[in-house]
Amino acid sequence: MNHSTNGHRNNRHNHTTHKNGTSAENDGTAALSEPLHFVPIDGADSHSAAETGIVVTGSELLALEGKKTVDEYGPSFFEAYESTEVVTGEPEQYAKIEDAVHALLDAFNVNWQDPNYTDTPKRVAKAYMDFWANGYARDAEDEVTVFPNSSGNGDLVVVKDMKFYSMCSHHLAPFTGYGAIAYLPNEHLLGLSKLGRILDIYARRFQLQERIGAQTADKIMELLRPQGVMVLLYDVEHMCMSSRGVKLHEASTTTLATRGVFKEDAQLRAEVMSLIK
Repeated sequence: MNHSTNGHRNNRHNHTTHKNGTSAENDGTAALSEPLHFVPIDGADSHSAAETGIVVTGSELLALEGKKTVDEYGPSFFEAYESTEVVTGEPEQYAKIEDAVHALLDAFNVNWQDPNYTDTPKRVAKAYMDFWANGYARDAEDEVTVFPNSSGNGDLVVVKDMKFYSMCSHHLAPFTGYGAIAYLPNEHLLGLSKLGRILDIYARRFQLQERIGAQTADKIMELLRPQGVMVLLYDVEHMCMSSRGVKLHEASTTTLATRGVFKEDAQLRAEVMSLIK
C-alpha cells in the first residue's frame, strides 16, 4: 500500500491561495506562511542542520514559528467555554481535594474509625493528581519528539489498540476503551509511541469522548503538519451509562475525528477502517 504524497496532493486537491500569499492545496488544512526549520547542532548553521535532519521537540518546533503560522494551522475544534482546569502539584491543591473527598464521605456518615476509610481522602487526592487528571499538568509539545521525514515517504502510518482511561465530566465516572491513530506524513514524522502519549494526555482529564478525539487530532495536525489525521476511539465503555440510568451493560461507543485528506476522501477512510478492524 503506497499512498504517495504527490498522489494525494495532485490527484485529489486543487490549489488555492491563502491570505498570507502562499499557494497551498485545498486539503482541509491551512498553508504554512514559512517552511518548518530544525534546531541546528551546536556550531552548525541552519542550512547544514536541515540537511542532517536534527531532531526537535514539539515545543522547540513551535517556538521556531511565528504566532501567525501556528494560528493559521490552528485547531478545527473550538471550545465554547474556556478551559480553566489546572493541576499544580502543590501541597495546597492536594489538601483541597483531600478535604473535598472527606466532606463527600462525611455526607454518607462513614465511620472514620474504620481503617478502610482513614486514609481514603488522601489516597483519592493522590490518584486524581497523579493519574486520573494529570493530563492537565502535561503539554504534548513537551513530551513528543518530531523527526524529519528524510526519505520523503508519504505512506500511511497507523497505530491501533491503544488502551486509554478517562473520567466523564458529567458524572466523574470512568470510561475506558481503545484508540487508533492514522496519519499521512509530509515533512515530519512522530515517534510511534508518541501518538499514544498525545492520546493519553487528553484522555487523563475530565472529558467527553468526542473531545478527546478532536483534541488529539488537532494537536497532531499542529505539531506535524501532515496531509491528514484520523483518530478513532472504539469499544469505549462509559460507566455512567453501564452502571446507572438505563444500565446498558453491553453498550460501547465509537467516535471518529478526521482532519485533512481523511475528511474529504471516503475511500481512504474506509481503507484505514479495514486496517483497524
